[in-house]
Amino acid sequence: MRAAKLESASQVTLIQVVWDASPDLDEFLRFTRAYAKRRFSNSVAERIALASNELLDNAVRYGSLARDFMYRLDQDNTNVKVLVQNTTVLARIDMLTSQIRKLETNPEQTYTSEMERSTFGGGRRSMLGLARIRHEAEMQLDLHLDGLEVAICAHCPR
Repeated sequence: MRAAKLESASQVTLIQVVWDASPDLDEFLRFTRAYAKRRFSNSVAERIALASNELLDNAVRYGSLARDFMYRLDQDNTNVKVLVQNTTVLARIDMLTSQIRKLETNPEQTYTSEMERSTFGGGRRSMLGLARIRHEAEMQLDLHLDGLEVAICAHCPR
């Protein structure tokens, strides 16, 4: 499993927001999508929108909300990065680590399995959001853990 590079020397932060409570994300996601469409190609803007939506949704759903959580959109000379950081509980960290490993070894099969679980899972939660980022948006996923702090970075060429 790769550790997320949270910063690099040539990196520029384009958007950074920290929430101290569970926000209404609709307006923020509309802003992020519009900003990305002005700054990047349609393909990259759509990838950013999907990753932003899925990572923020996961942070609100699965985070502990005991502390702030953060969203950041960065770019460097070659990549664009969407990073979301939040606090969660130990059981969710184990599930997340397992899912990232599956996506690294077999992204297409994991995507298919999560689609099936989402559709026919009988109430079991899927981890479709991360699979969508990896498979549909064709973005790499990096995970950085520090205690109960989780940072997930989705990145692709710009």
